[in-house]
Amino acid sequence: MIRINLLPIELEKKAIAQRRTVLAVAAGVFVIVIFVGIYLMRVAKITALKAELKNTERELKRYDADLKKIQRIEAQKNELLNKLNVIKQLVSARLDYPKLMEFMTTSDFLPQRVWLTSAQMKSDASGISLTLNLQARDNYAIADFLQNLEKNSHISKVVIKGFASQGGSESGEKIRTFSITCLYNPRVDEKGKKKNG
Repeated sequence: MIRINLLPIELEKKAIAQRRTVLAVAAGVFVIVIFVGIYLMRVAKITALKAELKNTERELKRYDADLKKIQRIEAQKNELLNKLNVIKQLVSARLDYPKLMEFMTTSDFLPQRVWLTSAQMKSDASGISLTLNLQARDNYAIADFLQNLEKNSHISKVVIKGFASQGGSESGEKIRTFSITCLYNPRVDEKGKKKNG
């Protein structure tokens, strides 16, 4: 079959132009719809992220309050532990000075010809630091005193200072004055090992 077009060519060109215009407008609308869709999806995503951020910030504030409570409780716990340690230290050291005074009055500490003129004591973690000012009738008494200190496991770090002889006594003997610093540790057993507590 043969087709014959009886319409003028201008009409046919006009129809083709209209179709092209409609296709161009449809393609433009399609592209605009795609861009608008993408834009709306982005806006929805941004809105969802903002809502999630607000929820997270709200939750973070709640956790900050909980964290401050925990830190306050930890600080109280540390303070109580420090107080407990001080109490334990005081309980374990409550008899240190009485033991020292008892020890200083025995002949195991001071021989008969040596006497104590003054004593200074200072307690620390390693024991009781002693600074003793003494007088003796002769050098043998001083040697006996130093041997007593050396034999005793509670005494350590002995340092002799300020050795001098003073004028004679009524019997004509010179009095020797000297000073000693040492460390007394009541928590040492007779073998020189530290006891617990």
